[in-house]
Amino acid sequence: MSTKIFVADKVAESVQKSLHKLGEVLYRPTTKAGELPELIKDYNILVVRSTRVTEETIKSATDLKMIIRAGAGTDNIDIPKATEHGVFVCNCPGTNSSAVAELVIGHMICADRLIHQTTEKLKKGTWCKTKFQGSMGLRGRNLGIVSLGYIGKLVAKAAQGLGMVVYAYDPRKTQEIMDPWKITKMETLTELVEISDVVTVHTVLTEKTKHMFNEEIFKRFKDGAIFINAARGGIVDHTCLPKIVKEKGLKISLDVYEDEPTATSEDFPQTELAKSITTLTPHIGASTKQASEAVGEMTVEIVQTYLSEKLPPMVNIKNRELLK
Repeated sequence: MSTKIFVADKVAESVQKSLHKLGEVLYRPTTKAGELPELIKDYNILVVRSTRVTEETIKSATDLKMIIRAGAGTDNIDIPKATEHGVFVCNCPGTNSSAVAELVIGHMICADRLIHQTTEKLKKGTWCKTKFQGSMGLRGRNLGIVSLGYIGKLVAKAAQGLGMVVYAYDPRKTQEIMDPWKITKMETLTELVEISDVVTVHTVLTEKTKHMFNEEIFKRFKDGAIFINAARGGIVDHTCLPKIVKEKGLKISLDVYEDEPTATSEDFPQTELAKSITTLTPHIGASTKQASEAVGEMTVEIVQTYLSEKLPPMVNIKNRELLK
């Protein structure tokens, strides 16, 4: 009997073709989370990017064996419920790291030089050279990285190429691990933000990291510092941003938000928040053709591994016995 694969989000055409060779595929990239419980019932493998996989979906999918997150983060999947029901949860770590790192560097330069703002002025016929001559400049400045994983290391390397000095806060990493990267470890988040001219966050969203960037921590930033979040929206308490921008003159750059619209939505309701932000992008950190192809290739590899009756790399691997 052919393996049935449901793809709920957009993937590259080459990935679709490869998956069709491995089983019966339903490609439905406009699927909403609320539709999944009814649609997924007879499928063995579910592939998602941003679509949420809820407890209801997992309970209703009686033939589901594996959920693949075509990307790195898995906070859109109810992993405890998947584990409880004996469903593999896999992801594709590292495949989109370069794309995210590139966007972070782009945000950093745009925030420092106010490129978007000068572009808008020139489009309106205003020559504004004297107004925008006071940027901080990045060479010799301190970059603070929160979480030194795939993306953090790539950002560090790129920033060092610009002549920046890099510090990192990551309780899981020792100074010995950071030494080859020429990065100085900071013991606390407060110490990191106090020394940094630019802070970029790349940690996962958990109960512990939710709102780790709040009014209290922002008050410890240097005046006029740049803050970039291309990780998860919930890491930042957005309600304090307008106030802290006014008080500290911070330049905030965001690619992610709390309560984000769906990938297919055209409405962005957080326009009041946007007024306080220096640069914004609509969660496109991982959205390059290169990243999409790399994620797709790993997704296909995971399916191939599973079909060959081998154990694929799992997010919930600690529950290996349960999944046998």
